Amino acid sequence: MEQVGRKGPVLFVNDSKATNADSAAQALASFTDMFWIAGGKPKTGGIASLAGFFPLIRKAYLIGEAAGDFARTLDGKVAYEMAGTLDRAVLAAACDAAASGLKEPVVLLSPACASFDQYRNFEVRGDKFRELVLSIPGIEPIT
Repeated sequence: MEQVGRKGPVLFVNDSKATNADSAAQALASFTDMFWIAGGKPKTGGIASLAGFFPLIRKAYLIGEAAGDFARTLDGKVAYEMAGTLDRAVLAAACDAAASGLKEPVVLLSPACASFDQYRNFEVRGDKFRELVLSIPGIEPIT
């Protein structure tokens, strides 16, 4: 998990390497008050195994091919937005986290999916997340 930057109290974390639910569980267990970016090319099993973390997720931003399946799993349990693409998800999550009034909100990319529907690999997806975060006005990079 890479801490990319901070804007005020909002921390942005890149966990693009989390290409399945078990990997995403490690990130979800690390934070509270998360604005979670998830989705991509789905893997068998989906995200139902992550239900224990749902109370910690303030809102999910769903991207890629898995968005529909993930929305059905989250429906009635976690607020979500069908963002479709990573750029829209980062923008929406950043705005919502900043407006939340929470002490330490986290925008977390931990997709629980492969990247192949929109990116060549998880590294490229993570690089794009980092680029998008660092382009937010007022962001303080974490080195």
